[in-house]
Amino acid sequence: MSASREKKQRQNDPAGGLTQKQIQERKEAQIKKRNNIIYMVIGVVVAILVVALLVWHSGFFQSRSTALTVDGRNYTPGEVAYYYNMAVQQNGYIMSLYGMYDTSVDAREQIYDEETGETFYDYFMSLAETQIIQNKALSDAAEAEGMTLSEESQASVESDIESYRSQATQYGYPNLNSFLKAMFGQYMNQNVLRSCLEEIYLANQYYTAHSDSLTYDDATLQSYYEEHADDLDTFQYRYLYFSGTAASTTDEDGNTVEPTEEEQTAAMEAALTQADALVAEVEGGTAFDDAAQAAVDADEEESLTYDGQQTVVGSSVNTSIRDWLIDSARQAGDVSVVETTNGYYVVQFDGRYLDEEAIGQADIRHILILADVEEGADEPTDEAMQAAEEQAQSILEEFESGDRTAESFAALAEEYSEDPGSNTNGGLYEDVNRSTSFFTGFMDWIFADGRKAGDTGLVENTQQDQWGWHVMYLDTVDEVLWKYTASNALRSEDLNTWMEELTSGMEAVQGSGIGYVE
Repeated sequence: MSASREKKQRQNDPAGGLTQKQIQERKEAQIKKRNNIIYMVIGVVVAILVVALLVWHSGFFQSRSTALTVDGRNYTPGEVAYYYNMAVQQNGYIMSLYGMYDTSVDAREQIYDEETGETFYDYFMSLAETQIIQNKALSDAAEAEGMTLSEESQASVESDIESYRSQATQYGYPNLNSFLKAMFGQYMNQNVLRSCLEEIYLANQYYTAHSDSLTYDDATLQSYYEEHADDLDTFQYRYLYFSGTAASTTDEDGNTVEPTEEEQTAAMEAALTQADALVAEVEGGTAFDDAAQAAVDADEEESLTYDGQQTVVGSSVNTSIRDWLIDSARQAGDVSVVETTNGYYVVQFDGRYLDEEAIGQADIRHILILADVEEGADEPTDEAMQAAEEQAQSILEEFESGDRTAESFAALAEEYSEDPGSNTNGGLYEDVNRSTSFFTGFMDWIFADGRKAGDTGLVENTQQDQWGWHVMYLDTVDEVLWKYTASNALRSEDLNTWMEELTSGMEAVQGSGIGYVE
C-alpha cells in the first residue's frame, strides 16, 4: 500500500488507529469537559439568582417601582406611604376617639362605608391621592413661574428632618432611616422624606403667595355683606330653655330604666306649659329678665339656668332658634316659644346690627415679665408673681408717661421683654386673629368688646413655664370682624375655584408598586 493511501485510510478511520483503551479515555474526557461546561453554566445561573434574590429582599426594585402616576410624575411606594400615613395620622386619631376607627387593626380590614364596602385603607389612600395631586399641581405651577424654595421653606424642611431625627433618638432607634421605616414602611428613607417635604413646602409656598395676592375692596365686601347679612349681623336676644326630656329611673337591681313614650310625652307637655306661662307673663308687661329669673328661682329641680341678654354674631347663633331670630319680620320685643326635639325655648328678640367695631384681625405688641421660679420648684410663689406684676405695672407707667407711640413701646419691649419670639422686633405679633393659638387670657384681652388701637393693659400668664405678666399694647386694627369674615369667605371661594382649575384633568393612576405601600 502506498503512503498516500495509508494516510487517507487513517483519516477515514473514526478511531484514527487508536486502541480501545485510548478511544474510551477520549470519550470520558469529552464527557467530563461537557459536564464542566454545564456545571459552570448552572453555577453562573444560580449565582445570578442568588444575587437577584438578595437584591429583591433588599427592596431595591420595590422601592423604585411606581405606586402612583400623577400627570406624568411617578411616585414611589415610599413617597405614597408618606402621604398615606400622614392622612392616617391627621384623620385616624380623631376618628378613633369617636370609636369610628380602631388604630390596632389593619385599615384594610375595617369598613369605612357600609354601602360601598370602602375600607379605611381605601379612604385614607383617597385622601393621600388628593393631597398628592394638589401638591403636584401647585409645585408644577410654582416651578413654571420660576419659584424656588425660600430660605424660610428650606429651613422648615431641615427642621422637620431634624425633628424626625430627634424622635428616632428619643425612641431608641439606631439612626434616622430605621425610625422612618418604622413610621412609614420599609421603602422610606431620608432621601425620600426630603423629596416629599421639598415638594410639600414648595406647594404651600406657592399657595400662600396666591392667597396673599387676593384682596377685596370695600365695595366687594359690602356686596358680600348684603348677601350674607344673617351670618354677619350681630344679634341681641334673651332666652330660657325648658327641657322636655323625662328622667330615667333605676329598678330594684340598680339597672337604668328609660322613660316610656307616655312619660316622655308628659314631660314635653309640662315643658310647653312652663314656656307658655313665661311668654304670657312677658307679654303681660313683666320684663323678660325678671320673669325668667322668677322661673329659675321657682324651679325645685334646679334644672333651669338664665344668663341674661346674649350678643352673638349670626353665624354662631344657636341653630335651634336661629331661623326665628333671622326672620326679616322680626321686631324688637318679639317673644315666642320655639320647639325643639327635646324641649322648648322661650326667646325674646332685642335687635340686630352690623358691628363696625369688633376686631377681626390686629397687630399686637407685648412685653413679657417672667416670675422667678426657685430651683427645684414647679411654679413661682405668690410673692414672685406679685413681683412680676409690679415690674410689669412699672413698665406700663413708664410707657404711659411718655409719648405713647408704637415706637416707644417697641423700645421698651426690646429692653425688658423676656419673650424670645418677639423681644427683638419690638414685641410685635402681626395678623393676630381669633384663631391664633395664644393662651386664652391673651386672646380675651385683644378681642374684648370695645377694644381699639392704642389700648394698653396687663394680662397674667399662668401657663407652665411661662408664669408672669404681659404688658399689652394694641398696635393696629387690620380689619373689623365682619370685614375679616367676609374677606376670608371670599378668599376661600376663590382659592377653591383656583385649585379646581389647577388640578382639572389630573388623576392618580395606581401602578404595580401600590402593593408595597405600608
